[in-house]
Amino acid sequence: MLAIEVDERILIIDVGLSFPNEEMLGVDLVLPDWKYITERADQVEAVVLTHGHEDHVGALSWFLRDVDVPVYGTPLTLGIANRRLQEFGVKADFREVSIGDLKIGPFDLTLFATSHSIPDSCGIALRTPHGSIVYTSDFKIDETPIDGRSTDLGFLRKMSEDGVDLLLSDSTNAERPGRTPSEMIVGDALRGIFRGADRRIIVACFASNIHRIQQVCTIAEEFNRRIAFVGRSMVNNVEVGRELKHLRVSDKSLMTIDEIQRVPPEQTVIVCTGSQGEPLAALSLIAAGEHKNVHAQKGDTVILSASPIPGNESAVHRVINGLYKSGADVYHSGTDKVHVSGHAASEELSQMLEVVDPTYFIPVHGEYRQLALHRRLARAHGVPDENINIVEDGDVIELEDGKVRRADRVPSGMVLVDGLGVGDVGPVVLRDRRHLSQDGVIVCVVTIDSQNGEILAGPDLITRGFVFEERSREILDEAADKVLDALEVLEAEKVTDWGAIKKETRRALGSFVWERTRRRPMILPVIMEI
Repeated sequence: MLAIEVDERILIIDVGLSFPNEEMLGVDLVLPDWKYITERADQVEAVVLTHGHEDHVGALSWFLRDVDVPVYGTPLTLGIANRRLQEFGVKADFREVSIGDLKIGPFDLTLFATSHSIPDSCGIALRTPHGSIVYTSDFKIDETPIDGRSTDLGFLRKMSEDGVDLLLSDSTNAERPGRTPSEMIVGDALRGIFRGADRRIIVACFASNIHRIQQVCTIAEEFNRRIAFVGRSMVNNVEVGRELKHLRVSDKSLMTIDEIQRVPPEQTVIVCTGSQGEPLAALSLIAAGEHKNVHAQKGDTVILSASPIPGNESAVHRVINGLYKSGADVYHSGTDKVHVSGHAASEELSQMLEVVDPTYFIPVHGEYRQLALHRRLARAHGVPDENINIVEDGDVIELEDGKVRRADRVPSGMVLVDGLGVGDVGPVVLRDRRHLSQDGVIVCVVTIDSQNGEILAGPDLITRGFVFEERSREILDEAADKVLDALEVLEAEKVTDWGAIKKETRRALGSFVWERTRRRPMILPVIMEI
């Protein structure tokens, strides 16, 4: 999410989300913290979307509840975004635009075509009174794109003739040498696998990768196979893609999920979600034998046409193992050329720098190490080191009279989504969840007389995730005795204050457990007064 301010007016470019890492226990999604924007909501002109991937449009349904502004984008991008908003019951003022010039308040924009792993992608050139900016968004330089839409280097060369003050360029694949292969090579690999398949074929890919889905459909029709789409996001995106003519497949070639069992396996292709090992996605359920309509069987062919996102490797490997156990033949990016990235590799990033030839440069998108490597490419191109800025969330860059400098930071961060809760999970809650996951919990229940502090019942210990109570009764009884000894001291002093009793319970129990087990479970004293 990028905010650009000109004359106290704000333009938002993309409103994306990210997915939780392994330390964010129980968290479903991660949104940007846009408090800075909501405090200036009356200054916001609009949102401009560059393409339909979740990390660029996924948070829109939350953002528009806080900031009600028009949303500009190309047809497929708005179509995908609109499906998400409908699920959340959010309405938006969508304004469909095409490649070319666009005027929004004080902002003079030009949307230029880019090649990516989803159709209708674009970058943004912005002309301001203080200088010109090029934002590539996600891109690659594909010489043979499936839809014939290449990254418009001709426009960028022409713009560079007048001088580009600042370039913000995608860094996702900065670590990869050479060039990202064309999407076309995936089709060749898929065709070879289809040719050798004797039974059902299952293909898992990103639901937004319309180019990949198109290739699968085209090849399926070549081999007279019927196609079923499985997974809510897959079905939604296919519907949008077909409506806008980005996905072309004959109605006769399609079948519903309910028809699968009535069509011979050797005549079927299933295109589904779950290429990242998501627990509830279609492929994961198929691998575990839990999908109600589709079961992988011996002789089936399964293709994972995506590479694991960093952090998802173990989940993907678990799915692959399950598929192999079912007897299926499995093909994935580690063994076959069934996937190519939608992001430019280092040689293409250098080419972009050469074409735009910016005075100042900011690498964007990707982890810090990728931003740092992209900075190295910019240095090699000739951009002075002092003209390169690596920025993180909350950093502010000022462009004035063609010169770039860092300004004061603004509040930023992450908002965690857990179920229906947005923002009610923070560092303290995550810390407690980690604590519970590592050492478990002990609940200590004590009943006391409210008048004199006499212990009437307990302490009774209940544990979860610490020890198995039936096998560890001895240690729990000993722990209860230690707590009782400590509380009898308070009883003798006629202490009835809940806070003091809880504190002493936690101290005595924690000290004993540490001495005997070298573990620190969460201890929850429950004091009942009578």
